[in-house]
Amino acid sequence: MMRKTFAVLLSAALLVSMAAAMGGETIGGDVGYYQVNAGIDGADVTFDNDFKGTTGEDGSLTVDVYVTGTPYTTYTVEKQGYETYSGKITKYPAAGEIVQLSANMEPQLIGGDMGYYKITTNVVGANVYFDNDFKGTTGEDSSLTVDIYVTGTPYTTYRVEMPGYTTYTGKITDYPAAGEIVQLSADLVMIPVTAMPTEPTQSPFPIAGIFGLAALGAFALSRRE
Repeated sequence: MMRKTFAVLLSAALLVSMAAAMGGETIGGDVGYYQVNAGIDGADVTFDNDFKGTTGEDGSLTVDVYVTGTPYTTYTVEKQGYETYSGKITKYPAAGEIVQLSANMEPQLIGGDMGYYKITTNVVGANVYFDNDFKGTTGEDSSLTVDIYVTGTPYTTYRVEMPGYTTYTGKITDYPAAGEIVQLSADLVMIPVTAMPTEPTQSPFPIAGIFGLAALGAFALSRRE
């Protein structure tokens, strides 16, 4: 009787242990995702007080969460040189779902208020100058954003150069306020490739040589007569 009771208790203990082990494999439940879009790379992302990682080259970070876990309520995105962005999380993903979160990262106004010029061109990799100051090259979207101090000496001209294109020069007559973006455009015209001139075809016997041969023949005939 004692042995039978012990066997029953042992079996029950094993079943409880197996159930606990199986329960441990499913802790947290199914996984959903948040995609944080900051527009800049290398920004730190925090949910409540939990650091989740940094944004990649595409300016975003995907964060996985357990849909049955305690939901997060806030997210923070920060990077040196930018104002820290904080937002509220009000939507929660289902299993396998991706919820989009955005963070509008504004540059910090260091050393005076900053304004911006955005130069839009029709070529990638063009060099941009303000007066005689090199400001950078246009990116994959054929544009370049230039920051300036609104309290500094204003620029008066801008120039966009690219090998194979005519240089574009424009005047700056509009000046941005703090945080404002002024649009500038530059339509570069490709320099046409002209064909190389061909050498004129020369006769193997120059005209002077032909006349010389004719004169020599006439002289020979006159000697025979």
